[in-house]
Amino acid sequence: MKRLTAIVLTLVASISGAFAQQRPQYTQYMLNNYLVNPAVGGIESYTDLRTSYRSQWIGVEGAPESFYVTLHSSIGNASTSGSPKARKSNRFGFAGKNSYKKAAPHHGWGGVAQVDRAGLLRSSTLNASYSYHLPVSRYLTLSSGLASGVTNYSISTIEARVPDPNDPYLADNRLNTTKIDLNVGMWLYSPDFFVGLAGTQLLRNQNDFKQGEEPNMTLLPHLYATAGLRFYPSKDVALIPSVMVKATSSASPAIDANLRVMYSQYIWGGASYRHNDAWAVMAGLNLGHLFDVGYSYEVATSEMNQVTAGSHEVVVGFKLNNFRKVVCPQWVW
Repeated sequence: MKRLTAIVLTLVASISGAFAQQRPQYTQYMLNNYLVNPAVGGIESYTDLRTSYRSQWIGVEGAPESFYVTLHSSIGNASTSGSPKARKSNRFGFAGKNSYKKAAPHHGWGGVAQVDRAGLLRSSTLNASYSYHLPVSRYLTLSSGLASGVTNYSISTIEARVPDPNDPYLADNRLNTTKIDLNVGMWLYSPDFFVGLAGTQLLRNQNDFKQGEEPNMTLLPHLYATAGLRFYPSKDVALIPSVMVKATSSASPAIDANLRVMYSQYIWGGASYRHNDAWAVMAGLNLGHLFDVGYSYEVATSEMNQVTAGSHEVVVGFKLNNFRKVVCPQWVW
């Protein structure tokens, strides 16, 4: 019974994301790249508060549910980047010379609170981050970031369906362990593109959920490579293609590709495709300089499409201390 329970813990942990990803996955990650890359912290001139709820695989018992709150801001960010409405583009739709003023060197700070539940397993994460943004030219800025915190993993044995409910291994209603986490990242950005690289779960502990010689759930390092491009085919319309590649040592890389269309900085729509897993449609609104919201509906392309009605995800953001009245983010669009 002990061996069966330990194996179940490992399997449940791995279903929280496709391709053996142990971390929660989000369709609208492009609205909050800070989730996986601490170098994004403090990139804007305002304080970014963002929250999201994701319900994956509707209709499947024990399907993953994820919730997060992130907050990050800058210290000493005297950047006076030009407004996108006033930007002058060249004939290819990219920022023209002198459209944006050079970003200022500054620090960033932030934090992430995240809860993910899949089956009997619940993970709760609390991280704090620091970043530094250094302009390398008038056009390019390079930032690096470090985040650390704790993640608690727990299993609710009281909800388990077992042949022997009197097994002493299940005497406690909840089994849990807490692990210190470490994430690092780099982010190269300009008015027209960004490229990011990050690593998460870099500290490993061989004692996670370990009982003697029984199987254990070892947390695997995750690598994320991200890139995006923004150009204006016309004055009021921006096209934003982006891609993310996720990799672990236990599975082949997973690829997310996205294309969004933004109109007049206030409304956007788009589509996303996750290789061999799902496709999604999404839309959002920037409701003035304080509030924005995004929604996505995802349909599985794997065998899961036979048992699920899809996945829903909502992202809500607040631009606090937004003294410059920024409507559309200048650097993380």
